[in-house]
Amino acid sequence: MAGVTSGDIECPVCHDDFTNPKLLPCNHLACRDCVLSWLQKEGGQGGCPLCRAPILSFTQQGQGQLATMVDSLPTDFATAALVESHKVLNGPHDCDVCQNNVTATSYCFDCSIKLCKACTSHHQKLPVSKNHTLERLNNLTAKQLAANRQATCNNHSNTPAKLYCSAHQELICMFCDATNHRSCQEVKAITDVAREKRTELTQQSQRLKEKAAGLAKQMKAAKEKFKGMHKKVKDVFDDLHQCSEKRRQQVHDLIQKEEDATVTSFAEMEKARAAMTSNSSNIDHLVTSAPDDALLQMLNQLKSRLDDLESESGKTPKVKDVGDIVFDSQLLTRLKSDLSKLGNVFSLCSDCCFSCQCCYAVQRLKQPPQIRNT
Repeated sequence: MAGVTSGDIECPVCHDDFTNPKLLPCNHLACRDCVLSWLQKEGGQGGCPLCRAPILSFTQQGQGQLATMVDSLPTDFATAALVESHKVLNGPHDCDVCQNNVTATSYCFDCSIKLCKACTSHHQKLPVSKNHTLERLNNLTAKQLAANRQATCNNHSNTPAKLYCSAHQELICMFCDATNHRSCQEVKAITDVAREKRTELTQQSQRLKEKAAGLAKQMKAAKEKFKGMHKKVKDVFDDLHQCSEKRRQQVHDLIQKEEDATVTSFAEMEKARAAMTSNSSNIDHLVTSAPDDALLQMLNQLKSRLDDLESESGKTPKVKDVGDIVFDSQLLTRLKSDLSKLGNVFSLCSDCCFSCQCCYAVQRLKQPPQIRNT
């Protein structure tokens, strides 16, 4: 069957050809009886067999008979016509005019009948049917047959329908127009009404496409905005990290410089300390062990040596007390306050602009460190 797949005419529930196909809210199709059985099995709350989307709205559930609610679902007449056309094309190709099982070769869209070669020739010659549209059966597709199927009257199934009553939303034949619908003001040819409705549906479809495109544009813009926000946050904190590392190195270098300057004087200080320790030990020994006359004889020389040591000790560099090396606490306090405000950056900044607290904190970090010697 050219142009038609099993998915076009096969119900996803029973896996047979559609019978009275119902269009579900999710736009999937299922046979009317399959939908009813499925809902009964699920207690009226079942979803689509394919995507599990709700079949009945929350307000519909538990209200009225399930059969009535299923019947209120739209019927896909296009699919129903396709199924019927498929059955016609896959049935026996016998001429509908001849009575002796002659093989049909063509199909008349106006009469909806199959014709053998001889009947086709007569059909094209008769005044009443010479303008009918015919197609060879071996070239006919189910979709083509469904699209050109002759409409029938809603009240007389064997009578072609030529008119449509908009007031009653019915396809009617000429007899119905003259009887049941003669007082209706909105009766037009089917082709004219169909043309109007196709235009309306096309326009509505275009509006939906434009709205869908608008929603897609809004979603894309939102994604791009959040993407930009993430990048901005990353850039800010990368800058903060780089500045803090540079600041740490600067502070480390300042401390190292102070330490190196102090360590260079350790040699002289150690020499002086050793001399002081040695002489103080000699003095202690003389004071406690030397006789009085020996102490008095050595007193002047020892006193002179001690005076020299005390004089030299005054010239020895002093070691800085660690407590004398301090940071600018006010600067660090302000910086800590700036960094703490980063937690509120989204409430402080608008339109993803981090020019206030973030950049202010970065500028603070970029300031050179200060060490105050007291």
